Amino acid sequence: MRILFYLLIFVLPCFAAPARAESSAPRDSFTVYFFLLEDCKITQAYTDKIRDIYQEYARDSIGFAGFFPNPGSTDSGVTAFIQKYEIPFACTRTQAYARAKAFNVSVTPEVVVFNETRQTMAYQGRIDNMFERVGQRRSVVTSHELEAALYCIRHNKPIQIPKTRAIGCFLN
Repeated sequence: MRILFYLLIFVLPCFAAPARAESSAPRDSFTVYFFLLEDCKITQAYTDKIRDIYQEYARDSIGFAGFFPNPGSTDSGVTAFIQKYEIPFACTRTQAYARAKAFNVSVTPEVVVFNETRQTMAYQGRIDNMFERVGQRRSVVTSHELEAALYCIRHNKPIQIPKTRAIGCFLN
């Protein structure tokens, strides 16, 4: 019985996952805003990547929201897009155009990582370099700026590239 007691107290904790060092300062709150257009082929090409990024970073208490800022978008079109591509976070048309203008978003897909605590932009631009320009898709993606920014947030490090130029469909 004593052996079991010592195993539980001294040996098993050695095999447990290492504890994270806790900071006394509270962590900032971040939200990833995806600006999307339901009939944009470039936006459609990124839907798998968007879902993967959400699945990887949503558990880090990073919020996610989708905005459809094109005035020509309809509720039924947006709903069909969300269902077809299985977008796992809330999306809206409400105030989307005003929000896009406030962030100087001009194409879709474009992403803004916003520090809600400090009310500052942490990252803005492309998801990665899948597209060299409109109509020219790379065979190999070599730069993952959004994931790099979220990795830095996860590890409480400064974002090395805070702004890039998004390639996509122009907003009307």
